[in-house]
Order: sequence, then C-alpha cells, then structure tokens
Amino acid sequence: MDPVRSLTPTSAFGIQRSHRVAHFQPLRRWSRSAGRLALPVALAAALAPRPAVAQIVPPMDHVIIVVMENHSYDEVRTLPYTSTLISKYTSFSQSYAVTHPSQPNYLALWAASTLGSSDDTCPPPGSPYSSANLGSSCEAAGLTWKSYCENLPSVGSTACASSDNLYRRKHHPCPDFSNLNHAKECPCSQLATDMAAGKLPALSFVVPNMCNDMHDCSVSTGDTWLSNHLPAMISAVGPRGLVILTWDEDDKSSANRILTVFAGPTVKSNYISSKTMSHYTVVRTICDALGISSFANASSESAPSDVWNPPSTAVEPGLIEGVSLSQASPNPFRTAMAATLVLSSERLVRAFVVDCSGRRVRSLFAQRRSGTSTVSWDGSRDDGVRVAPGLYFLYVTAGRDQAVRRLALTR
Repeated sequence: MDPVRSLTPTSAFGIQRSHRVAHFQPLRRWSRSAGRLALPVALAAALAPRPAVAQIVPPMDHVIIVVMENHSYDEVRTLPYTSTLISKYTSFSQSYAVTHPSQPNYLALWAASTLGSSDDTCPPPGSPYSSANLGSSCEAAGLTWKSYCENLPSVGSTACASSDNLYRRKHHPCPDFSNLNHAKECPCSQLATDMAAGKLPALSFVVPNMCNDMHDCSVSTGDTWLSNHLPAMISAVGPRGLVILTWDEDDKSSANRILTVFAGPTVKSNYISSKTMSHYTVVRTICDALGISSFANASSESAPSDVWNPPSTAVEPGLIEGVSLSQASPNPFRTAMAATLVLSSERLVRAFVVDCSGRRVRSLFAQRRSGTSTVSWDGSRDDGVRVAPGLYFLYVTAGRDQAVRRLALTR
C-alpha cells in the first residue's frame, strides 16, 4: 500500500482524521524525484501506518496552581473535601516532591530547578536569580500571570515574613527573581476580585498562609480552606482551564510521596494516573498547556498524556473560522520550514510541534497576532538540540480553533 495514502494523522487529542491525498503531493513528487522505489529508511518508517498519536496537553486559557504544605499522599487523600476532588477529577498516585525543606521545592515549582537552594534561608543564597521561570516565560510570550499569597504585606513585598508570621517568603518564590514584574505579586484577596471581574490571568500561583496550607494548623483546617476556595477557581478557569493542587513535600514519612490533583473540565473524572510525577513534571505540564517553551529540568520531563478528556467536537485542520494556515514549505525539509498564518482579527495564537508519539518537542510561540504572519521551525527542540529525521505535526491554535500540518524532516 502506498504509505502516503495510508497515513491517517491524528489530532492533538488522539482523534483520527482523514485528509485529501492532494495535501501530500509535494511529498509524493519528492519521493519520486529521489529515483528510488522506496523512501529513505528514516522517513519511510515515520510515514508507515501507526497507532493513533498519544494525547498531549490541550491548550489552556487559564492554569491555577495551589500549593499546600508538608503532608504525605496517604495523610491527605482521605480528607473530606480533598477526597471529593479525587473522585471528581484526576489525581496521581506516584507524585513526588523534589527535596526537603520547603524553599527548594517552591523554586522547583516555579523555575524547574532548586537553583542550589538547600534550606529556607531568606533571601536564598544567589538570589535574585535571572534564570527562566514561569513568570518570566509568560511575560516573554505575552501572557499574563500573577501570584496570590495570603497575608502578603503588600504588592511586590520583599519581606521574609509578615508581622504575624502567617506569610513566609520561603513559600513564595517570585520575589527571588530579577527578570519578572513584581507588581504581579499580590495579596490573595486580589484573586477573588480578578475572578469576579473576569480578569483571571493565564497563570495564577496561589499560596495559602502558614495555617491554611496545613503547615502550622491541622489538615482539616487546610481541607476546609480548599473547600471554601477551590470551587470558585475551578469555575473561573472555564472550559479550557486547569487547577493544579499539590503539596510542596511530605512529612518525611513516605519517601516524599505527595498528592497532586488536576481539576477542571479538561481532565478525566475519578481517574488515578500511575504516571510518576515531580514538581518538574508539573512545570512541564503548565508550559505545554500555555504554549510557552519549557526550561531547566522541565525540558527533560514528559507531561502526562493519559489524563485529558477528548474535546467535545473535532475541528478539521486547515481553513477554520477566521484563521487560515498554509501548507508548510518546503516539505519535506532539511533545515527549516515555514507556513503562512492569516487571521481575520487579533487573537491569542499558540504554535507548537509534536512528534508521532504526541510529545511536544518545540513550543514556537504564544502571543497575540493579527493579519498575516509566518510560523517557522528549524527542526530543533526547546533546548536547541536538533530532532531526529521523521514525521512531525505543527499545531496552531487560536481561541477554540486549531489547524494541523504534517512536517517531514529529512537528513
């Protein structure tokens, strides 16, 4: 069977779609011009019929991460409200913190690295850091972010503790960096205001105070706080949003095994994933969800692929409402390809490349665009290393619309 005719690409969510063979004509002409009956081995293998592409992280409009304190997986998973989250959404049975004590774990959740921190010294040695982090990456991509901390003395405060000691900077990594806008660091009361006004940022980093996060008070106090606050967050992120609930570390009783829950309409209900997770995996998931380039230890992680709900309707790649994406050229390509994107109005656009297993290998951009622009890829991963020759998929999303193009990278 002709491998070109037999190929059936899949969507970002693993839904198979058929396409007209005409889309493959440049590839057909290239294979014949090579003067051989067979395609080169690497490309032929990539074009051979294969199972559906594994699900990748769906594009998100909003991600909220809430960090609790110092309790193991088994200590918190049976709490009244937390257990309802587990039964209603997705949780992970093999989620682990990075280290002890608190501060390096929070740095890991923000910068995908402990940055050499090994204790709770304030400010941490070596800070302010200029390393990539979720805040600086959002700003570089034109996305909004805020941190919301209970009992933070003031917007952008650099205090190591509030006067009542309920806020501790060791649980708030944002002030430790020099490459982000500290006006985005807000008291937690601002979160309710932003949600009510429809101004929830793309990324929110939520830190309860030292009592409500279970550090100084009982687990039941923390569970009650979650029951009073998470429902509004889950509602606010909308149909294309995710709330991540995790713990910074355990109580040193269970090899740092902690509970992590993904909540919202984008994830499966009552599903427990056995994928091994760390704080670095969480950062990678956030990067993929928001369409920003991964960094530091998150770059070598793979976001969970088994937890996502399929979309309610399939969108055919190609010409979609208000968005047109041309075929890639040249294709196949050796050094670089480009496609022309035409938008009828200004929209937030995300572009990324995945391999045949569904793993995101390169985040190209996440920014507002309008009119005609170019989407290009040079065959490299987020870390700059060139990928192997084979078949890849270019995804461009604009709001609820999505276009897909097949890319054949040759030697």
